Amino acid sequence: MVILNVGSYGIALNKADGSIIWDNGKGAAGYSTAVPFTINGKKCIALFTAKEMVALVPETGKILWKIPWKTSYDVNAADAVIEGNRIFLSSGYNKGCAVYTFTSSDFKKEWQNKNMRNHFNSCVLWKGHIYGVDDDDSVSCLDFKTGEVKWAKKGFGKGSLMLADGKLIILSDKGKLAIAEASPTEYKELASAQILPKKKCWTVPVLANGRIYARNNPDGQLVCIDVSGK
Repeated sequence: MVILNVGSYGIALNKADGSIIWDNGKGAAGYSTAVPFTINGKKCIALFTAKEMVALVPETGKILWKIPWKTSYDVNAADAVIEGNRIFLSSGYNKGCAVYTFTSSDFKKEWQNKNMRNHFNSCVLWKGHIYGVDDDDSVSCLDFKTGEVKWAKKGFGKGSLMLADGKLIILSDKGKLAIAEASPTEYKELASAQILPKKKCWTVPVLANGRIYARNNPDGQLVCIDVSGK
C-alpha cells in the first residue's frame, strides 16, 4: 500500500495500480507524512491531520485514537517522532510541542510547552533528546522526557535539519549549511559554509554516499557537497 495524508484521516492506494483500498473522509488534510510504528507487536500508522494526531490500522484505515491538536490555519506539518509508546508532536504558529504515552486504544499527556514550534521541518530524536528548528529562528535541543530546553542556537530562520552518525546536518533558510554534534551539553559546530544564495531554503538536506544535497525554493537551485573525506 501507499498511505497518503489525503482527506480527513488519510487514504491507502494499491501500490501496483493506484486503486483505492480505503479512505477516511473528504475533509481538509494535514501536511505531514504517515509514520509507521508498532503497538503490542502490531503495525500501525501515525498521521498528523489538520486538527488531530491519529493512530490508524494500515490494513483497514480503522482509527485507534485521536489526539486533538488545533493550530492556526490548520497547519500540522512536522511528522510524529515515536519511541516505544511515546509520541512527540510539534507545530508552528506558536502552538508548541508535547509528548504523549499511548496504548492501542488510549493516550495520556506527559508534558506540553512552547519550547519547540516546528513550522514544517520534523524534529529528530537521538539518545533521549529532541533536536529541531524552532519558530524563533533557532536550532534547539530538548529533553525528550521533560521538554526542558538544553540549549538553543539562533541564526537559522525557518531552516531544516537531519541526523546522521550522531551529527546534525542543518540548512538555514538562507542557504547556510552547518554540521554540529548532536549533544545535549551545548551547540558544538564542527563546520559551516554558505552553499546557496541567500534565498528561501525550506527543504531538508539529503545525505547519500558521502555527499550532501541541498536546494533552495524560489528557483530550485541544487548543490552537492562532498563530505566523504576522500
